[in-house]
Amino acid sequence: MEKRTSYIHLELKRIVKDSWTAFKKHYFMNVLIVFMVSIIVGGYSFSTKNAVIGTSSTVENAELQAVYDRATGKSNAEVIEDLINELEFLHIDTRLAKSTAQKYSRGVVSVFVNEITSSGSVGFGVLNGINSLLFKDKISRSIVIFCFAALLLVFNILVRNILVVGKCRYFMEHRRYLDTKPDKLLFVYKFGKTNNVAKVMFLRYIFQLLWNFTIIGGFVKRYEYAMIPYILAENPDIEWKEAFKLSKKLAFGEKRRIFALDLICFVGYILSSFTYNFLNVFVVNPVKECAYAEIYMTLRELKTDPEIKSKLLFDETLTIPELVKNAYPEDAYKISTRIKRTWIKIDYERDYSFTTIILFFFSFAFVGWVWEVFYTLLNEGVLANRGTLTGPWLPIYGFGGLIIIVLLKPFRKNPLVMFGVTVVACGILEYLTSWVLELLFDAKWWDYTGYFLNINGRICLEGLFVFGLAGVGFTYIFAPMLDNLYSRLTMKSRKPICIVLVALFLVDAGWSAFHPNKGAGVTIGDSEVAAEIEAIKETAN
Repeated sequence: MEKRTSYIHLELKRIVKDSWTAFKKHYFMNVLIVFMVSIIVGGYSFSTKNAVIGTSSTVENAELQAVYDRATGKSNAEVIEDLINELEFLHIDTRLAKSTAQKYSRGVVSVFVNEITSSGSVGFGVLNGINSLLFKDKISRSIVIFCFAALLLVFNILVRNILVVGKCRYFMEHRRYLDTKPDKLLFVYKFGKTNNVAKVMFLRYIFQLLWNFTIIGGFVKRYEYAMIPYILAENPDIEWKEAFKLSKKLAFGEKRRIFALDLICFVGYILSSFTYNFLNVFVVNPVKECAYAEIYMTLRELKTDPEIKSKLLFDETLTIPELVKNAYPEDAYKISTRIKRTWIKIDYERDYSFTTIILFFFSFAFVGWVWEVFYTLLNEGVLANRGTLTGPWLPIYGFGGLIIIVLLKPFRKNPLVMFGVTVVACGILEYLTSWVLELLFDAKWWDYTGYFLNINGRICLEGLFVFGLAGVGFTYIFAPMLDNLYSRLTMKSRKPICIVLVALFLVDAGWSAFHPNKGAGVTIGDSEVAAEIEAIKETAN
């Protein structure tokens, strides 16, 4: 027994060394993975009073928020604004407001930002925002608290615990496969094993909670259950009794070693308190995750016999001795992948003809016009012909659609990147259009003053988010569907339609250059801006 204990002790030193080596390889990705999970899993405080730094192996903390709060004493919204205002050409006009609630007085996002900032909690802030928007604050706070607790439970079961297992999978693969991608966080969802993993992790939480009442038992069980997420990351189909039994077997006699690792990390947490917790974010937490993955893989080899490995822990591709530059081979998974849904079969990589592009322009412009008209009707009670032109089209939507479909085609393979570049492109287009129209006609056709993160009232976060989603929708769904629809028209009929539409548009543009469309519900005059400033003044007082 003494020989075995000494051997394990020496192995722990090797584990720390190997963990540091793994940590340095793809350093930024390791830090990013742990930080992303800490934000999603651990919650996110918008108040210095509620920012809590955790030291658990699941990284249940919000380090970056605490760093900002401690350093500035400001909310997230105010920190973001300060960063943007550092860029002299991007100035956020907050008018006469003095607080977050006074700055953001319009828009759906503003409600949630104000509620989250004032409550200091994302969960309560979102529920209070829904309560305010839909029920006009008629629901009692006790019901909101109950709803929050229920939603938090569902979130923990179906999201938090699943991502913890996905994080374990990432670090288990990364220790040998250097090109491991961050999509391993969604490992459980990808293979359709959510139900079983959620069940086992929920039982782990319940048992741990019950043992915590005994204090000492809770401390012991924390290490006895420590290997369960890693076992699930290797075999998400495993029965819960087998998972608990295996974790107990792996941790037997090694709790002191794992505790010693936690003590080393605890020293790092203490030192990190002098660095505004940057040391946690960029070193301690990622190294700890690498170390726990190394501990699991080491104990897996030491404590399990061939029969158990072949039956329960059968992913031998994880145990290769040498480092590989590539990613874990997809064909090595011994888990059946979930059948992908194929009810939508649309070729979004296609090239569009010139006549289709023209029809796209007018389709997008018309859809934008309809959207603006109904939005104004619902929010202001005014039925108005929106836009600078007389016809039923808004050119900014048409040109925006063409930019997305034509110029942003190289980004179609990655929907997330497509969303990001769409937001940027639409933001630039909307800002420049607003500036040019105001310069030419001395009038505003839209003003986002009072919206969260607006820039000079020309663009705002809420609008850009909608444009980003719409752009992705048009790219992957509606544009191919419209192209399929247009293809039913013969070229003889499509050409005349395009010629007539272009001719009418040019006539309308020529007329509107001298007689732009203005009026109630269309443009915002100086008197309306002055009235809005007075309203903000009254709110501030």
